Order: sequence, then C-alpha cells, then structure tokens
Amino acid sequence: MSVEHPDDIDPEIEERPVDSSDDGEIVEQWKDGGHYAYVVIPAKTKKRHTVDGDLDVAYETLGLLNSGKEE
Repeated sequence: MSVEHPDDIDPEIEERPVDSSDDGEIVEQWKDGGHYAYVVIPAKTKKRHTVDGDLDVAYETLGLLNSGKEE
C-alpha cells in the first residue's frame, strides 16, 4: 500500500501540500507537469511513505500508519 522513502527527493519532483492536521501530512508530488504520487507523513512516526493510489487511499494509509497496523 505504501513504501517508506528517504527525505532526499528527485529534483525534478515538485511537492504541493494537500492536507496537514494533527494526524500528519499529505503531499502531492508532481513531475513533468502531471500528478506523480501522494506522500503521507504520519504524526506518529514522521516518516515519509509514498502511496500507490489516489487521494482516498492516501487518507486511508495515513490512518493505518498512525494506528500502528502498518509499519
């Protein structure tokens, strides 16, 4: 569902904030002028995870990561 990745981002990728709350953050990545991926950063771990799916999946993944059910 998600893949943890390091903080160093390909310089060709632009990140745009989607949502930030007490649960964490969701960021949309853009490359070559189009949507590339969503990244979730749960408040519980502060680790970045790339999400394979749409925005609904990003919100679901953020909840799962904060619950500790997916590490």
